[in-house]
Amino acid sequence: MESRRGFFLRYLWILGGCVFPSFFIGVDLFADTVMLKNGKAIKGLVVEKHVDRIILSTERGEIPVLLSGIRNIEYDDAEQNFFAIAKAYESEQKYGEALAFYEKALQANPDYDEARKAAAGVQNRFWAASVRGPAGEIEKKQALYDAWEYGQSPEDFFKKKAMEDSSALRDGLGVVLEKKGDWVLVRALETKRPATAAGLRIDDKLTAIDGESLRYLGTDVVTKKLLEPRFSNFTLEIERVYELSPLGGQGLGGLGLELKIDYPGLTVHQVKPDSPVDLAGLKPGDLIVKINGESTRYLPMKKVSALVDSAPQGRYTFLARRTVLLSRR
Repeated sequence: MESRRGFFLRYLWILGGCVFPSFFIGVDLFADTVMLKNGKAIKGLVVEKHVDRIILSTERGEIPVLLSGIRNIEYDDAEQNFFAIAKAYESEQKYGEALAFYEKALQANPDYDEARKAAAGVQNRFWAASVRGPAGEIEKKQALYDAWEYGQSPEDFFKKKAMEDSSALRDGLGVVLEKKGDWVLVRALETKRPATAAGLRIDDKLTAIDGESLRYLGTDVVTKKLLEPRFSNFTLEIERVYELSPLGGQGLGGLGLELKIDYPGLTVHQVKPDSPVDLAGLKPGDLIVKINGESTRYLPMKKVSALVDSAPQGRYTFLARRTVLLSRR
């Protein structure tokens, strides 16, 4: 499978300190064209998509580009174009058309995990809309009418509604949220609730729901996304810090895991039972975002190994992302 991100697809066996590289796959890293409303065009690779901006990797580094200044994005790969069309339909709540183009994206690239998550989210919203009716702006207008009817200011009414949603989230999924910087984190968890059963921990960062980035959103918006639609499954992507100390040797040989550079990035492939990684809670499929504070986005395996080998006193900080399945009730 050819990866548009130009990754080096190689395996790293980290048991006994042995490293076995496999094979190399590469393409042009700068394949996308961002057409701005002022008529200019920027070449690069769209590596992140958020509610109000994209992150574009260019020859001069990564830069944010606000969506308000973008006229169009032309992707080099067919699956990216299908994905963009699906997103446009989804924004208009045309869920049937959106699902069809997400499926086209998956046909073009079966490993396109972002399209798979987005398709699952559309299916959930399509089902909810059929039983509950339209939401979004209509709900907001109704809330304003209700505030006027009860003689409350809109600000007080929305504050009360946010408190009610927060209480519903705690009672339903068993999680309490807080905003720190660009992200919403888990502040508290209730035992024997879906969030705890799915493996969430306090201080986990919530990064995406059904493949849709949660960066820059407030706790009220994230809470609504976690609550709606009711009675449906959804995928939640979390980010977590792991503090590790090797056993039986320094560097990679003492951690006990197998890594590979896959389509999303540096990924945990296998974990040795009872190893430091296993005891810390890392699992196969986890995406390693940073090692000792350094991003792994473009790192080859040799650099990954060097990062771990150079850690002071043999202690490592891994920042990893994981996708879990939750059910709204």
